Amino acid sequence: MKPPIYNGLMKYISKHRIQFTSPGHKGRVRIKGESLCRFDVSGLDETDQVLNPKSIVLESEKAVANIFGADKSFYLTGGATCGIYAAIASVCKVGDKIIVDSECDKSVINAITHLALIPIFIKRSYNKKYDICGGINTEELEYLTERHRDAKAVLITSPTYYGVCANIKKASEICHSKNMLLIVDEALGAHFRFYEKFPQTALECGADIVVHSLSKTLGGFTGSGLLHLSTSLVSEDEVRQQLAFYQGGSSSFAFICASENAIFYAFKNSKKYVPLLKELKRGKEIINHNTDLLWFDADFNIGSDISEVDPTRIVINFSKVDISAGDAATLLINKYGIEPETADKDNLVFSVSLYNTPTEIRKLVNSCISIAKIASSRYSLEDEEFETIRRKSVKVLPYKAFNCDGEKINYEISEGRLCRRMLYKYPHGTPLIIPGEKITSDHIEKIRSILKYGGSISGLDDNGNIEVLGLGDSFYV
Repeated sequence: MKPPIYNGLMKYISKHRIQFTSPGHKGRVRIKGESLCRFDVSGLDETDQVLNPKSIVLESEKAVANIFGADKSFYLTGGATCGIYAAIASVCKVGDKIIVDSECDKSVINAITHLALIPIFIKRSYNKKYDICGGINTEELEYLTERHRDAKAVLITSPTYYGVCANIKKASEICHSKNMLLIVDEALGAHFRFYEKFPQTALECGADIVVHSLSKTLGGFTGSGLLHLSTSLVSEDEVRQQLAFYQGGSSSFAFICASENAIFYAFKNSKKYVPLLKELKRGKEIINHNTDLLWFDADFNIGSDISEVDPTRIVINFSKVDISAGDAATLLINKYGIEPETADKDNLVFSVSLYNTPTEIRKLVNSCISIAKIASSRYSLEDEEFETIRRKSVKVLPYKAFNCDGEKINYEISEGRLCRRMLYKYPHGTPLIIPGEKITSDHIEKIRSILKYGGSISGLDDNGNIEVLGLGDSFYV
């Protein structure tokens, strides 16, 4: 019998595509020429322990904290997800309130459900034409922190999956004026620290706890990450206890060594960002001035409170040409050997890291131009249509809904029912419907659209069924 996983991966690798996906290392990481297995040692006295560091791991954590400008930094072996769990659990206890970004990752909803927290959701502006959310509505944040003075923390995602950065500096000022802690899910922004022309980091803007992925935009393995602490109101011991709860007891030193290597490589090679950003700027100008495609940036009118946009997160909109982003992605993969991060109806997303090259970016730009030439203009965008998104229809606390009995029904007939299991689009990770939320016609239409254009939805089975609370449940009364 042939090993299926190995054979499948080798078949994929043999295609030698240009990777504009995560992980950020693009398969090009080397650790001083050594076999990774040589670093996979036990956590003995000579090599330290990840969960209770005393020597080399502690020394590395201090160096990492110095690089990122944190008081304390902690290695994560369960990805940014583990960091989100530990961050929230370090601040909130069962029954506490937490003010949450409506564009949060599914891990945030899972933590809220697990800890039986009461979520209060912050508005974001949403542009229907581009299918992209703007920044956090800071006026709404001011209002919510005043109305819910008993909330323990505020959690904001910045940058979002589409590279939109919120005004973290203003959010930090608002939170601290109300004696609330600010947690920032900066999973997609670990690289910001390494080049002056990137958006300011959440730590620089005053966030108290920040979570990073080391695999999304840097050179760490999938599942690697960091949690940074920058407040005296949460103890190091509390964070370590929560990490011990959510992380495995045995952490691979090969994994941790690769994480450290990713950070130090970015620190020592930050000048490599200069030609990359120069090529990205050139590519954006060519696409926006010479084709009907739209390369998204902060100048697009997609709503208020956008601080900046991550220049390494390429989002190209296909709404003005007669080809969907999904079909364009297929062409890029099969004809040009270029793999995007993801595609939906109109947007193609590409993730550029320190391990990409200017030549690869040029090939991407030229390939998109070629696709635009063979696609006729579809229509001109009308005036942007905005709506404010917020989870107004959450009727039952997520933990209560999650722990109730339910039933499976087809999503097409689910309007008015209460969701039991979260639905989210993969690989975005942003929830479409959360436990306890009332399902609306807008939700159903969104699911239809995602499926129509080849998207994948976790929580939806192969027959189009989702889990809802039973009609006999008292929540419907």
